[in-house]
Amino acid sequence: MVASVSTIIPCYRCSQTIDRAIDSVAKQTLLPAEVIMVDDGSEDSTLELLLKLQRDYGKDWIKVIALEDNRGVSIARNTAWNAASHDYIAFLDADEAWHPEKIAVQYSWMLHHPEFALSGHNSVRIEAGDKFNHQAIPKDIKFSLISKNKLLISNVFSTSCVMLKRNIKRRFSPCLKSSEDYLLWLEIILGGKKAAVIDFPGTYYFKNLFGESGLTENLFNLQENEIKIYRKLWKSSSINLVEWYVLFLWSLAKHYRRVCICLLRQVKEGISHA
Repeated sequence: MVASVSTIIPCYRCSQTIDRAIDSVAKQTLLPAEVIMVDDGSEDSTLELLLKLQRDYGKDWIKVIALEDNRGVSIARNTAWNAASHDYIAFLDADEAWHPEKIAVQYSWMLHHPEFALSGHNSVRIEAGDKFNHQAIPKDIKFSLISKNKLLISNVFSTSCVMLKRNIKRRFSPCLKSSEDYLLWLEIILGGKKAAVIDFPGTYYFKNLFGESGLTENLFNLQENEIKIYRKLWKSSSINLVEWYVLFLWSLAKHYRRVCICLLRQVKEGISHA
């Protein structure tokens, strides 16, 4: 038995981590029906490795799409989304991994709650060298409805935690270099769709959430794109002027908090290496 889920993995120079990500998908207690990996113009051996994984796991299960040049994570995800053929989409970043029961729990929850277009769940940080410690899934799964205001204050949906209905018309914005996922979740909810966070640890991540590497490494770009999102929502009348000002100030406060956290992190690392 498989779930009517298309797993989407954007890939850019991820030859060091994609094996782990695919292994976590292959070990699901309920397999997604297909996995679509999009190589975003990698200059290294990533595409060759993706094709090897496709041969190992089978072309019927893994599909590989190669973009000729690096066009960004939004284009990569949108390309796979448009190629998907199943009822739900589950996103996974190439440097993260899933709990073995992620699909079974989340897909079942979505089927039993068809009024929800999008769901997410909790994630767990795995330190370098630590082994996976798969937490037991509680029998009574609780969930929280995510309102417009709650999402405006904070992006509660990590991309690798999200499962959504494939027939949603909106897509990731290629105009943003970071926070493109945050804009999409907001547009979905502000467009009248329902979303929830399910209380179980379904995703593992292996680096700090910001200020270390990837799209969230540059804190100034992260904050700038967040401001762009709020401005876009205001200009489209999705939020009013008062909300725009409040969110602008809140975004600045979050930015300086991130800066302080990164500085403290550097100090601790300097002390530990001294």
